[in-house]
Amino acid sequence: MKKLTNNVHVMQSDLKETMVSVDSNVTNLAGKLENYLSSLEMLRSNLQELTVNTSTIQNAIGNIKTTSDINNRRLSVQVSKLEDLKATVNDMNLRVAFSACVASSYTAGPSSAIKFPDIKTREGITNQHLTSFKSSGVFVCEVPGLYHISVVIMSNTNKAYVKISKNYIVLIKGNIDNYYTEHQLDYHSNAAIVVTELQKDDRIDIKPGKDMLIQSNSESEMICISILKLSQYIKQKNGHEHPPFLIKKI
Repeated sequence: MKKLTNNVHVMQSDLKETMVSVDSNVTNLAGKLENYLSSLEMLRSNLQELTVNTSTIQNAIGNIKTTSDINNRRLSVQVSKLEDLKATVNDMNLRVAFSACVASSYTAGPSSAIKFPDIKTREGITNQHLTSFKSSGVFVCEVPGLYHISVVIMSNTNKAYVKISKNYIVLIKGNIDNYYTEHQLDYHSNAAIVVTELQKDDRIDIKPGKDMLIQSNSESEMICISILKLSQYIKQKNGHEHPPFLIKKI
């Protein structure tokens, strides 16, 4: 019986030590869990801060992209303007000039342009357009600009006159024989001169105002036309056009 009592005391002592050890381990575990929870809270806070920073960075990248797109569009506009200016300067540097005469006398009517097949000088006109002009008498503009156009006519037709027209609209008339009735059957000459703006494919022609004799011969050029490009017109943003301040000499 005494031995059994001793065993019980030993077991109680061991149990007490075990409980103390368990309590100590639980306390240690609780401390560690608290540390883990603190670390997790810090990690959560860091993640939230990282999320905020990431959003800020993304917004900054978006703003940079927007600014870059705006600058690219502005640059594209400036490049386009520079290309237009370059094209304008190139056109201004293109020289266009020619003169031509009627080769022989003939009677011309008001429905047809006077033909000037005898080319005296030419520059800046393609062979295709020159060939067309010689056969039709119609000058078709290839290079836009401000043009000086003059024609000298000789005829003995009474009260004859010629018209310089652009795209079938009369720019100016040149009277040949309207005044000297006592010499109305004699040959008279006169000139018609005009300065006008021409765009690409605009047409210039010289037509009689009535049936009239076009007087010329191979030895004396009595009926001739001269066309000279003076400058390039520049179109503004508002759609209006004006010549440059300086006229480029040819």
